[in-house]
Amino acid sequence: MADKSLSEALDSVLKSLRKFEADFGVLTGRLREIGGISSLSVDEAEKLKSVKAHLSTFQREISDVVNYGSHVTTQVSVVPLAIRCKNWEDFKSHAFNANTLSFLYRDEEKTFQVDAFKEGKVYTYSGKIPSGAKLLRTWLSKELGVAEEEVLEGLLTIG
Repeated sequence: MADKSLSEALDSVLKSLRKFEADFGVLTGRLREIGGISSLSVDEAEKLKSVKAHLSTFQREISDVVNYGSHVTTQVSVVPLAIRCKNWEDFKSHAFNANTLSFLYRDEEKTFQVDAFKEGKVYTYSGKIPSGAKLLRTWLSKELGVAEEEVLEGLLTIG
């Protein structure tokens, strides 16, 4: 499908979905009103059961369509923002529950650098080391709420 016809097809789908969304809002409002009625006749209960079956089928079809298109990816190159923290508490508050941590242990200087990737940003802190790389990994994990296996010794780089 050519780019222009694909774009037109997507525009058409979006327009139809907006109309459907409005109609569906009216439908769900009516169903909520009906659901508030405590006594239904046998015939009405059967009709309500049929409505629920149609909605379940419809839900499955929507799920299938959404999952079918899930293999399509959009590649957008975004360079993460790099933030260098001078204060451990600043780093800790921003990097807590990061997706990934890396650290570099410098034994000679008794210092370390830790990089945390979170929400498209790389936070960096350098400072004096508590003691030993293994201890540092465990300490960083606990301090920043990141699983120990997600704390990597090394450096996070951009690009």
